[in-house]
Amino acid sequence: MELTSSDQLNVEITDAFEHLDTPFAVARGVTIPVGDYHFTQARMSWFMSASRRVSGFFSLAAGEFYGGSLAEISWRGRVELSPSLSFEPQLSLNHVETPYGAGDSNVVGARLTYTLTPRMFVGALVQFQSATKSASSNLRFRWEYQPGSEMFVVYSDGRDTLGRGFPAILNRSIVLKLTKLIQF
Repeated sequence: MELTSSDQLNVEITDAFEHLDTPFAVARGVTIPVGDYHFTQARMSWFMSASRRVSGFFSLAAGEFYGGSLAEISWRGRVELSPSLSFEPQLSLNHVETPYGAGDSNVVGARLTYTLTPRMFVGALVQFQSATKSASSNLRFRWEYQPGSEMFVVYSDGRDTLGRGFPAILNRSIVLKLTKLIQF
């Protein structure tokens, strides 16, 4: 695929400092302890024009990470199957090596969106997270019933994929959100 004038190629270098008040797990068996951390990372990203039927972005990152190193490859695409139906696959592969252990934290997922009208759509998202061995799904209905005023109905669940058989439910929710634009 060739670059067009509406594609973007970005390169960035980040110099960061973080203070952690509580430990956190970055991969299975890798927990970063409380402390001060300074690290530098480089990232190169290619954004394909959204005007194409197939678009998205690809990203490579590498650098220091909490006293160790990080290597990341990410891709998120968008395929317009029809004017009202789109498919968005995503993949993020991360490998960390730290003084506290080494491991991978990967996310694989996909979103499907069906536009009923210019002001109404239904979307579904499914993701798998390797660090927690969990899968999540989200089904969302959005309706802009007046300009600036919306209604959302969202169903979400999380599942543990470590057991045998169909994954057990970890959490489940249904949310109704209404917004109303009030102009003065």
